[in-house]
Order: sequence, then structure tokens, then C-alpha cells
Amino acid sequence: MKKILFYVILPLFFSQLIWAQEYTKEESFWNAFFVDYPLTDKLSLRSEFHFRTVDYFKVWNQQIFRPQLTYTDTNKIKWTAGYSYLRNFNSEITADPRIRNEHNLWEQVLYTLPLKKGAFSTWIRLEHRFQEALPLQQDRSQRSFDFSSRIRFRFTYERPLSNAEAKIPVNFIFYDEIFTLMNPKGIPFKFNQNWTFFGFKVKLNSKTTLNTGFQKNTLFKGTDQYLKTRLWNTILFYKI
Repeated sequence: MKKILFYVILPLFFSQLIWAQEYTKEESFWNAFFVDYPLTDKLSLRSEFHFRTVDYFKVWNQQIFRPQLTYTDTNKIKWTAGYSYLRNFNSEITADPRIRNEHNLWEQVLYTLPLKKGAFSTWIRLEHRFQEALPLQQDRSQRSFDFSSRIRFRFTYERPLSNAEAKIPVNFIFYDEIFTLMNPKGIPFKFNQNWTFFGFKVKLNSKTTLNTGFQKNTLFKGTDQYLKTRLWNTILFYKI
């Protein structure tokens, strides 16, 4: 119980730190397609394809391709390693060049605590990021990459809303995720962003699941400056 209270209070603590700051706001849609391919009972592959826009569907914000390999050593713990390729778009659509590429390698551990109804889960992800150095050069051969690391912590609560016999089961999902930048010594030292999501998980059939809901992101931009994004986030999972 003490661990559960800690995971509930931690996101609220970070929220308190940023309430009184200055914000700019934007509206957004995030859509993604996840493909899962089991290799064995314990080993599986996943590929993620993310398509993110701002000003609703008008302006590109980000495109992500994220393959990964997961090992399940018990029913409660999963170990994952993966690679992400990101195309990050400058918010100024007239910027030239506008796209900043990023490559990152990451490791993650996920722990799930089953409940009588639903489950709590937490995961910690360590990202090693190679981002194109700013300002971006027109000539790609002259571009270089900066290296940095970041830790992401997510707490999730899931609870069934439909009967166990329902033809299309529906669950409620809530999660809060905190991003923290790390210094060159590998020590977390600066708040980066926070994601809060609540929505629904709908199992359409044995192979296809849909997650959809509202999400609010708060991104640190500089001293007392934050970007607040309100978006609708939809992910379609397909199991081969």
C-alpha cells in the first residue's frame, strides 16, 4: 500500500511545482499503430508507428518509428530494449530546415500488480538520445549530433468497465508519466515534461485492441516557461 501511495503522490508533487508558471497552449492529435509479433512464450517483437500533429490535423509535430524486443520473465515483470527514430518538426512551419532528426536507444522495465478488479503497473525507461545539433544546417553533411540521456517514469491504473462476458470488453485507463533529464554523470537533475492521460481500452477482437482518450502534456521550455498541449491520443494495437 505504501508503494501505491508513493506512485500516486509523485505525479501530484510535480504538478504542484509547475502550476504557477507561465504557459503557451496548443491543441493536438496523436495517432499510432502498434504491431506485435510473439516469437516464443516469453519473447516478442513490437513495432510502433506514431503520427503527431498540432493545430488539430493541420501541422506536423512528430513522426516516430520504434522497434523493440520484450522478454517476460514472470507474469509481473517485462524487460524491453529498443530503438527510436524521430522526425521532430519546428513549430514554425516556415522554418528552413524544419525537421530535426533524433535517434535513441532505450531500455525499460515494467512491473504489474494485479488487483481484484484491474491492475496497477509502473515502468521506468532510460533513453540515450542523439539529436541533431542546433542550429540545423541546410547541408546535411555538415550536421552533427548532440548526446543526452533522459529517464521516463509511468504509473498506470486500469479497471474493467464491462462484464467479463462482454463481446467487446472495455477498460478504463489512467496514466501519468514524468520525464527527467540527466546530466553527463547520469544523475537526474531537471524536469523535462509530464503527460497525464485518461481514456478507454477496447478489445475489438482477439488480435486488435484500441486505446483512445484525452491527454494533457506540460513541457518545460525555459525559465518559468511551459508549453501545455491538450490532445486526443489514439493507438491501434494489432497482434500477428
